[in-house]
Amino acid sequence: MIDTNSASNFYKNEIIRSWINREVLYQQAVKQGILKEESFKRIMNESQKELAGSLLLQKYYNDEKSDFDPTAAEGFYNDHKDDFKRFYDSYLINMTIFNNEDKAIKFRNIALESDWDKAVNIFKNDQSIIKEDGNELLYNFQIYPVVLFRVVSEMDPGEISTVIKEGPEQYAVVKLVQKYDEGTVPPYNAVKREVLDEFVAQRKEQLLNDYLRELYSENKIEVRN
Repeated sequence: MIDTNSASNFYKNEIIRSWINREVLYQQAVKQGILKEESFKRIMNESQKELAGSLLLQKYYNDEKSDFDPTAAEGFYNDHKDDFKRFYDSYLINMTIFNNEDKAIKFRNIALESDWDKAVNIFKNDQSIIKEDGNELLYNFQIYPVVLFRVVSEMDPGEISTVIKEGPEQYAVVKLVQKYDEGTVPPYNAVKREVLDEFVAQRKEQLLNDYLRELYSENKIEVRN
């Protein structure tokens, strides 16, 4: 259910507690005959239809992936630039969070002496890393805790922060790649994640509509009152 090598004890305990709660409630429902009630059978029947339909669409989308042209996403961006305009000041950042202050300091020193990517590559399998994000574009209100935002907002593009203590056993090192003011449209590489999400969502909607039209043509649809 979880990666025990990277999950915190708190997270693991929460997963275990949730699983136990689900199991004991299910077992009690079986004892009380809930599974034999007509209302349960009706809901199960509807749920099976929803699940089967979702799995069918997932399979259909996966089969259609071979037609996906990655370069089309950039064309989509060029045709819809205004959709990616910044509503607030935004920051494109690299950030790595450690549970060990000494490792965070060592990472920062390597990043300063050589470059950020080299430091990330050296530490990529280090167990002290809690989180590692590259080229993440965030609105000002999405950067937290407050101490982290204060540091980032005062940095210049290309600058690497000091080690920031975010919380108990959490030490962050941040690089400000670029800042984009409210009302501006960042270049494609800066908003690539957003573009791909929107592009894929619209493509899926089009695929669904095409697929449903195909099914309508192959099946006789009759609605009875």
